[in-house]
Amino acid sequence: MTETPRIETVSISGTVLAVGWRDGQTENIDIAGWLARPGPKEFDILKDPAVLARPVVAGWGTVVAWDEEGDVGIDSVHLRLIADEQKPFGPSELAGWQSDLMLSNKEAASLLGVGVSTYLGYKAGSAIPPVVRIACRAMKRDPVLFEAHYRPSRPPGRPPKAA
Repeated sequence: MTETPRIETVSISGTVLAVGWRDGQTENIDIAGWLARPGPKEFDILKDPAVLARPVVAGWGTVVAWDEEGDVGIDSVHLRLIADEQKPFGPSELAGWQSDLMLSNKEAASLLGVGVSTYLGYKAGSAIPPVVRIACRAMKRDPVLFEAHYRPSRPPGRPPKAA
């Protein structure tokens, strides 16, 4: 069981939270997408820029809140997930994903729905589209998602002779 991430400090600039974690890390986390999603009526207070500008750490470091009770806020687990999704994903991360899932170039390209030359271009430094980054992270995080879409390629060479 993983320990709940704990928040030490928080401030905001626009829609970007500057979060200081108790483990010593600091991250800038853009919560524009989270703010845009429909929520309970109580969350309407976040439409007021003056309220949004005053986040506080609540719930013993488990919530960034905007009301006195700590009910209008985002929990630390979801903040950490959003932060992880917003981290850069370039050629080295793509190669790491491929290695972690033990995929050939052909299998990785097929799994992502692109040609092998396009995939090799991503590994060489071409811009990796957001949908590819999202798919790679999702498949690494959820083995069932990976297994549902993975089709192993046949090993190279001639098949063995029948007995």
